Amino acid sequence: MTTIIKRTTTRQQLSALLKSKKRVRRKKGVDVLSFAGKLKLKEDPLVIQKKMRDGW
Repeated sequence: MTTIIKRTTTRQQLSALLKSKKRVRRKKGVDVLSFAGKLKLKEDPLVIQKKMRDGW
C-alpha cells in the first residue's frame, strides 16, 4: 500500500498515518519447540549423525 505524504503534512499527522498503516509481521517457518522431546531414539544422536555423514 502506498501512503502519500505532502510537504504540508505535520509531524502529528505523519505519525498517525504511520501508526494506522503499521504492518503485522507473522513468524516465518514452523514452531519446532512443539516437537521437542517427541522423537524416541535407540542410539545416540551423534552416532546417527556420524553414520549419515559417512554415507557422503
